[in-house]
Amino acid sequence: MVDRRMQRKTKKRIVKEEVPCVVYLSSNEESSFELAERKENSQLRYINDYANVHGLIPMKIVRRGCFGPAIRNKLFQECLYLMKQGKANVLLVANMNAISSGLTDAYRKVGMVQEQGFRIISVDEGEPRLNMKSVCERVSA
Repeated sequence: MVDRRMQRKTKKRIVKEEVPCVVYLSSNEESSFELAERKENSQLRYINDYANVHGLIPMKIVRRGCFGPAIRNKLFQECLYLMKQGKANVLLVANMNAISSGLTDAYRKVGMVQEQGFRIISVDEGEPRLNMKSVCERVSA
């Protein structure tokens, strides 16, 4: 019985190489800073568990707090800037609702990240991809 508990506590790493990432924390709380911070802290624990298993190393943690959509978009642009500087290769979020206001905004942001040659990973949804090779070939040509 003890062996099973130990197996559950020690999660095996899936990927052997370590990839630097930026963690973006965001909650839908807009009224209380304390409540937003508590939600983001639980989100951080959730994301760190995923990162440890998949070989992702958080280099920077970006917190939105309870600010609105304009600040969310500004922080997203700062994450892209950090990635362009070479400090990270992956943007790691709990879910796509954390960084976008809807489906169109989510696709736009995934496209912005992929256009720069980086990856975005959502813990809940996995890695969203836009597989449009004909468009990418036209842009690079």
